[in-house]
Parts: sequence; C-alpha cells; structure tokens
Amino acid sequence: MVASRYLPNRSIPTGTVRVGVIGTGFGDSVHIPALKAIPYVEVGSVCSKRADRAHLVASRHNIRKSTNDYRELIRDDDIDAVVIASPPNLHHSMSFAAIEAGKHVLCEKPMSRTVAEARDLVRLAEQARVVAMVNHEFRFEPARAYARELIESGWLGEPHSANVTVYRSTLNDPNGAPFDWLMDETKGGGMLGAAGSHYLDALRWWFGEVRSVAGTSATMVKQRRLADSNVMGNVSADDNFAVVLRFMNGAIGTVSYSATSPFEFGEQIILSGSEGMLMMTGDRKLYGTRRGQPLGEIALPEHLTAEVSPADHPLYGPTSLLLRVWIGAIRTGEVTAPSFLDGLKVQELMDGAQRSGQLGRWVEVEKGRFGHI
Repeated sequence: MVASRYLPNRSIPTGTVRVGVIGTGFGDSVHIPALKAIPYVEVGSVCSKRADRAHLVASRHNIRKSTNDYRELIRDDDIDAVVIASPPNLHHSMSFAAIEAGKHVLCEKPMSRTVAEARDLVRLAEQARVVAMVNHEFRFEPARAYARELIESGWLGEPHSANVTVYRSTLNDPNGAPFDWLMDETKGGGMLGAAGSHYLDALRWWFGEVRSVAGTSATMVKQRRLADSNVMGNVSADDNFAVVLRFMNGAIGTVSYSATSPFEFGEQIILSGSEGMLMMTGDRKLYGTRRGQPLGEIALPEHLTAEVSPADHPLYGPTSLLLRVWIGAIRTGEVTAPSFLDGLKVQELMDGAQRSGQLGRWVEVEKGRFGHI
C-alpha cells in the first residue's frame, strides 16, 4: 500500500485510541466487535438515530456512552477517531463534522453521493491532517490481496482484460428484503454505490487508473414492501447495473451486476493478460494459469490467511484487517490506502457511469491532481 501525501496532525504512538461508532447496522455487527479485538483500542461511544437502539447496542458491547446525536459523539473530547457506518447521504456531513473537529475518520463506502462531495472531503482531510480512510474492506480478502501481489510480480504480463459478473437474488422478491435506504436514491441507495464501489475500487487497485467509463443502470423491481407493513413503497434506486472501463494502460474492464436474479449464482472475477490469467469465485478461492498451462487452484500464502474470521459474519475478517491498518496509521502517522483519495477515484467512476447512461456515450474520467494510490 502506498502512503498518502498528507500526515495526521496528532498520531497516538502510545496509549489507547478511543473510537466512536456512528451507525448500528454494520457498525453493531462488524465494526464494534472488530475494534474491540484490536489492542490499544477502546470503543468509547456509539450513535444511532434512535436513542433506545444506541443504548441497546452500547449495553450489549459494554460501551460507556450512547447517543442519538452524532454531533454530540463528534464533540466528545474523549473520542479520538470516528467510524461512520450510516447511509451514504449522511457521509459527507458526518465526515465533514468529524474532520473539522480534528477526529480521524473511517467512512463506509461509498464515501459520498457525488464527486463534489468527495473532493470536498479530500481537501478538508488534507488541511486538517487527519487519517481519513474508506472501508473498501475487500482489498483485505485473501484471494483478492494475493491476486494483487501476483499482478505486481508479473503473473498476468501485460494486463488485457478484467471481467466481473455477479448474479445475486437478494432483491428478487418484492416481499423479501423490506424497503430501506438501499432502495431510496435520495439517501444514496442503489447497488452501483453499495456493491459497484467495491468492484470498481478492486479493478482500479489491480489494473491502475481509468481513462474513460461507460455504463447504465436499471430498477427492475419497482416496488418493495415497507418495513413492518404490507404496504408497498416505490423503489427509486438501481438494482441492476453494468459498467465498462478503459484503463490508462489500454486494458478493458467490465462489471455486470444483478441483485434481482432468481438464483444466487454469486460472483466470478476473471483477470487476463498477455502471459497469464487469474480467476476468483464466490467460494473465495483463487485460480490461475500461465501461458500453456492448465487452470488450477492457487494456494494462498499464510501471511494472508492467518486472520481468523468468525463464522457469524463473513466480512469480519477483511474489515478487522482494514481497521487494524487504520488504527496503526493513527498511532504512527503512516497513512495508507484505501484513503479518501481512493474513495474520490471510485466516486469519479460511479458518477461517470451514471452520466454515461444519461448521455449515451463514453465519459472521460476527470483528470486532476489526484494520482494513483
């Protein structure tokens, strides 16, 4: 991982990093347990929009403070760093307030709703000199991490093509998963942001910067049952999307995603180059071949598989590793990816794909001062 150009204003080389968690969905099931397992970390406060929910989560995890006002958590002098695990429409305001208060930030993806919001947060984090990272936790999934190592070692040769195909049944049934922010475009919902951000980050991480993008999205299940009700609500966010990328190195990438499949096929990722190929599937295994050789499973090195992931949540392990990097950066000042700069780059790709769908043409990715991380 490459260090960012900015350093924190106050690393914590000794003592405990005191973290506040905003959001009690993923925050409750993954962030808090993972943080509590890291040495020199104390989860000091938790926030939910419902005070009773915040109190319940705090009690379950033995956290001293709870609140339904994120500003109160951010203003707390006993908090050094903040995890933001709220719906995407709140990421900008919450991250802005936390950075302005001098807190280090780990924000869930997508880090914002627009490029303008993302750029605003990057500038603010640089000025405040805090450690600001985005939870693209799949970079720490062993098969994907080893694919990165193999690509850097020349396994693929010259990169030619990257293909991601995903068929999930999560949103197939209108009476299944109840209506929430994920189905509401005004709250930053939609699968392009929720899932596409991960795949776009991975492709950029593996193949480098992107020159141009084309894309389209659709809402195939247009109504969904409201929570605790038989009433149907109108869905405004996408549940299917497709994105095509032209990389600076000449390679082509595609991401095709459906959350409304009648069958849970899962994901298939294929990376191909002049000398080799790598493939990852939903079983979290890595397969590969070099020119003239048969395709076979590639054993993952122990240094990437040593982290034990509790069976109750498959994202615990990768998120735990990312959180350890974040805490390490706060303590030492060595800021690493995935940073807010990476979040901005992903936002550029998502915004470009959306504009491409509206304009019916390729969209050039914005060329600015922000380089590859």
